[in-house]
Amino acid sequence: MNKVIDLQKIADELEFDIEDVEMLMGVFVESARESLETLKVAIEHNDEEKILNAAHAIKGSAANLTLVDIASLAKTLETKVREKEELDYLSIYSELNELVNNIQCI
Repeated sequence: MNKVIDLQKIADELEFDIEDVEMLMGVFVESARESLETLKVAIEHNDEEKILNAAHAIKGSAANLTLVDIASLAKTLETKVREKEELDYLSIYSELNELVNNIQCI
């Protein structure tokens, strides 16, 4: 499932140049992939602090680029960990990983 991102729409919404949004999107994807790796290891080791940090990083950078689906899912993970609620963390990780790795920009 590919998520098509309209960079011009984001540029217009944020009042940025399209070139800046293209660069920011590239930085986001690279950073999110690193955070996802950290998140996976943290989940495997049940390290709540690292799960929180990784989810928070993904949430913030996604929200800054108006990537609502990614930000919302990362926020859900962050909230559930903070509230110590039972959740299939690996399932959420998989969904986030799929969303980030299937971004296509137009």
